[in-house]
Amino acid sequence: MIDNVFGNLDHEKTVEAMKEYLKEWKKWKLKALQRFPGVKSPSMDGQPNDGTPHYPDAKFVGFASADYEYKTRVKCCTFLMSVGEEEEILGDILLHRFIKGWSATRTMLYINEQYRECLDERSFRRKQEQALWEGALMCPDDSVRIRKDQAQS
Repeated sequence: MIDNVFGNLDHEKTVEAMKEYLKEWKKWKLKALQRFPGVKSPSMDGQPNDGTPHYPDAKFVGFASADYEYKTRVKCCTFLMSVGEEEEILGDILLHRFIKGWSATRTMLYINEQYRECLDERSFRRKQEQALWEGALMCPDDSVRIRKDQAQS
């Protein structure tokens, strides 16, 4: 069944797209903090504003958009962790490796200690690739799933 739905995806390019998608977390988090809406006293027209001369709702919309983007990336990891035992490790790998920005070695040591695994570097890299693939399959952003016909063009 899954092959019927996801069989037309380019595995390698989808994994790379998911990796880049998760790495953008920090950019969106900083943008959300930068656009955090601050409301000051009412202006002459009676509407609250933050002292900037632009459309007052733009800051709220920009904040909400950036907030959604970074929270969605974190939720991709946490939702993967909630699927099952095997996926819990995969989601944790994504969370620590790409959201928290840990090195591969530090993440591998954490996974080995936390889950009582005995992953060597090669096994960890395979798990990480599996985590990126499964994360991409459940990600709400369609742009991380690269179809084979898209990859060739």
